[in-house]
Amino acid sequence: MLKKTVLVRALQVALGASAVAMAVTNPVMAQSNASGNIYGQVETAAGTTVVVRNPETGLRRTATPEANGRYQVSALPVGRYIVEVTRGGAVVNTLEVDVNVGQGTNASFTAATVQAVRVTGRRSRIDVSNTNSGATFTARELAKLPITPTVASIIQLAPNTTRGDSRYGDGNAPSFGGSAASENAFYINGFPVTNVLFQVGASELPFGSIAQAQVLTGGFGAEFGRSTGGVINIQTKSGTNNWEVGGSVSTEPNALRASPKSIYYPNNGTVSDGKLYLYNKDNERSQHIASVFVGGPIIKDKLFLFANVERTQTDFENTRLSSDSTAAINTGWEERKDTTNRALVKLDWNINDNHRLEGTYIHDDPKSDRSHYGFNYGTAAVNGIEPLGRGQTKNGGAYYESYGPTPVAARVGAEIKVLNYTGNLSDDVTLTAMIGSSMTEHVYVPFNFRPGVFQTSSTPTTRIPGLNYVTGQPVSGNLLTDGAFDKQDVMSFNLQYKVGDHTIRVGMDKNEIESKAGTSRAGGGTWSYLRATNPNLPLGSQVRAPASNGGFGAQGYYVNKIIVSGVSTPTVNQQAQYIEDSWQVTKDVLIKAGLRNEQFTNYNGDRQAYVSMRHQLAPRLGVTWDVMGDNSLKVFGNLGRYHLQMPTNVAVRAAGASLFTQQYYTYTGIDQTTGAPTGLQELSGVTSTNNEFGQSKDPRTVAAQNMKSLYQDELILGFERAFSPDLNFGAKFTYRKLRSGIDDFCDSRPFQRYGIANGIAGAADFSSSCFLFNPGEDNDFQVDYGSGQLTPVHLTAEELGYPKVKRTYAALDLFAEHPLRNGWYGKINYTLSRNKGNTEGQTRSDSGQADVSTTAVFDMPELTLNADGLLPNDRKHQLKAYGFYQFTDEISIGGNLLVASGRPKNCIGNLPDAYYDAHNPATDYGSEFFFCNGVATPRGTLGRQPWDFRIDMNAAYSPAFLKGLALKVDVFNILNRQGAQNMTESYNSGAGVNPLYGNVISYTAPRSVKLTAEYNYKF
Repeated sequence: MLKKTVLVRALQVALGASAVAMAVTNPVMAQSNASGNIYGQVETAAGTTVVVRNPETGLRRTATPEANGRYQVSALPVGRYIVEVTRGGAVVNTLEVDVNVGQGTNASFTAATVQAVRVTGRRSRIDVSNTNSGATFTARELAKLPITPTVASIIQLAPNTTRGDSRYGDGNAPSFGGSAASENAFYINGFPVTNVLFQVGASELPFGSIAQAQVLTGGFGAEFGRSTGGVINIQTKSGTNNWEVGGSVSTEPNALRASPKSIYYPNNGTVSDGKLYLYNKDNERSQHIASVFVGGPIIKDKLFLFANVERTQTDFENTRLSSDSTAAINTGWEERKDTTNRALVKLDWNINDNHRLEGTYIHDDPKSDRSHYGFNYGTAAVNGIEPLGRGQTKNGGAYYESYGPTPVAARVGAEIKVLNYTGNLSDDVTLTAMIGSSMTEHVYVPFNFRPGVFQTSSTPTTRIPGLNYVTGQPVSGNLLTDGAFDKQDVMSFNLQYKVGDHTIRVGMDKNEIESKAGTSRAGGGTWSYLRATNPNLPLGSQVRAPASNGGFGAQGYYVNKIIVSGVSTPTVNQQAQYIEDSWQVTKDVLIKAGLRNEQFTNYNGDRQAYVSMRHQLAPRLGVTWDVMGDNSLKVFGNLGRYHLQMPTNVAVRAAGASLFTQQYYTYTGIDQTTGAPTGLQELSGVTSTNNEFGQSKDPRTVAAQNMKSLYQDELILGFERAFSPDLNFGAKFTYRKLRSGIDDFCDSRPFQRYGIANGIAGAADFSSSCFLFNPGEDNDFQVDYGSGQLTPVHLTAEELGYPKVKRTYAALDLFAEHPLRNGWYGKINYTLSRNKGNTEGQTRSDSGQADVSTTAVFDMPELTLNADGLLPNDRKHQLKAYGFYQFTDEISIGGNLLVASGRPKNCIGNLPDAYYDAHNPATDYGSEFFFCNGVATPRGTLGRQPWDFRIDMNAAYSPAFLKGLALKVDVFNILNRQGAQNMTESYNSGAGVNPLYGNVISYTAPRSVKLTAEYNYKF
């Protein structure tokens, strides 16, 4: 009986023309589109109408078929629908279908279709209404797969996706189709939740709030932009006419976790060969997740509530410093507690059948509290710590919120508010609009930090005899600026009009982003205690002699008050407009042609534009052919151009305000609490060597004039075949080519040559700051050669000395799928790909550099030598397989397999000796070039890291005696294959060999087990 029930439900899904399970369907994507469509064909007759009804919410829509029998119902919330054909007020035919986010669902009622259903027992699940590429996953399917409850895990199920470098957050920073980790866009209910400061990672929501997750890997329509990688589009759950409450708890105990691998120095001919580098065997990790939800009708058929709160606590104990760190004996061990509180509240209001409002509130608050203790790498006890043991005295640590310790790899939370409106103004006209805002606050507080207390610096020879010098501020260096935040205000508007065989969409969107970012000297500044050799000589052109103040000044003692800050408050304005026509050329051929126009403007902290890119035109063309005319075989193609903006953080590094002031005093004493001087008498006013008084850089000198944005072109060709009730298969070819890029360069030589050739005074000694520019193209600059006046400088690509940016991605994807039938579902994807060029994009995984869009890749032309080759995100072979089997209504199992080629290896070292002999300024960069021991070593030619091989499994039990209860066990990396993910590629340390060259930076996480109990109750 139980088995029969499973089979009946499987057949219902197979017959229902729904995109069950994880098919590589071809979804439409729009920033305003958090919904789907139902379309189809009916036998025409007088009085025929099509009624679409959601049985769970009472939402009802009616469509009148055209003369040829075609109909379409747009902008439907995701969920289950009953489609009815009525004539003369009577229902003559009915289908049950599922609507998925951004997709079209075919519900046709022609005689041929009905006969096919009755005879073959199947309905095609291929969506011939669009031309895009991606995969959609429902909450029901995600619950059956052995994946961690993160968006990153969902992304890795899709083809053409790769985990990014571990220094960018690993799964939090995926690569789509060979792109950089910063080139993706994340959406929740149509609102962009991408980290606006760095564009790496995104805010998330309680995992149990996800109704559907759409992973798009290319071929987006004209309504979508700001991504040259991929798109993650999440639609949240909503309440229905039945109240439901539930919750779950899960634990991933350290006792069921395998021991992680330690890291050893590689064998490269140094004295450290084979020695222990990082001890990991005693590392511990445990995680506990608790979640509760409630959903139901506030007013039946009208107003619905869904709310979900989730708390995740992860506890770590691990080494944080390696054996080559002298600080390890004091702060080499870390106890870390990460706590993430997430919440979602959603209200859905069906004003009437044609007008809807959705309000969404999301709270994502990741925090990390870290304590540092000593760790002994020696062979004898030190400070009471045994060899390979940890201390018990806390000597350091920090508290973080949505920050660090590496900002670009931070878990970034936010408080998000979104309001969506859908208006079906007629059968042919649909209006959607969205407004929303998000706020992220960044916090970093080191252990023992004393706000407002300056650091102090002194030596025995600079201290006044008899005075007691104390350190009031135990934290040194620079800290995240106080009150750092990112704020985003978003609006979008889309209008769809159907006329004849054409469905025309027009729309616009606008994002206003504001940040406060940068770093400041911990405590506000530094008191630097000094002593002049000759007290009677002035200390500088603006500083009197110490002796002029008498007292201890007569002996040469004085103090310098130093204030350093790189704080910036940059803003960004992003706007776009588009038009797209979906033309049903014949009943079997659809053409989508569109044009998108985007504008990106980046402002410094003084609201002055330093980059303004206008009229960036992105044409898109897609074609789909329903070859058999019954939705069983689709051939499709897509050709398009995609632009990408620069992240907000660029302004902090390239265009931000800089404050570096000094003021000199004599003094008579020391405050015994703060360490600050007392009895101050001025020797000078506030001075700044480089005129750094907190003003922003002249925006005209930050970037080349009239730059192009980073953009790429993409071609996709493929087919999908619903071969039988038990088999779907298909193939797709993708080709992407980067056409333009933006980075910074710091080479003064082209400006010196230009100035000398044009007789500009001071040109021979000119020293350039870094400029943003388009590498490999002609660029125009505004340059101050020292006179205070700006000189227009035009430099050709040859004069600048840089090659054109190169990045290509070519991939062949093959898939086979067993639809959910006879109690089981399975899918396998194979991708053969190549990712090649001289730049990864906005990031640089070779060294894990965190300066998005301002990496060292193009700082000097010499850095591009031998740089053309296989890029860090290249994985030649990838095999992904997943699925589940329902033995009975009570017992099921699931599996997830990944087999992938390792990352290409490089040797990145110093330039050959001849460059040093010639005093080439590029040699200042040290070990940053594709030369190994003085020999050219082109990128990606030294083999690969080991294969990535992972199997995850789960089993679930839902006892019949207690309906709503589910018990599940997940085992991740069941074979405990801990493969090397990346390595240190820097070959030199100074003039010698880097003893860490070739060492592993991170391994795949060891085997772990998660135990989950879930209970849901429906009233």
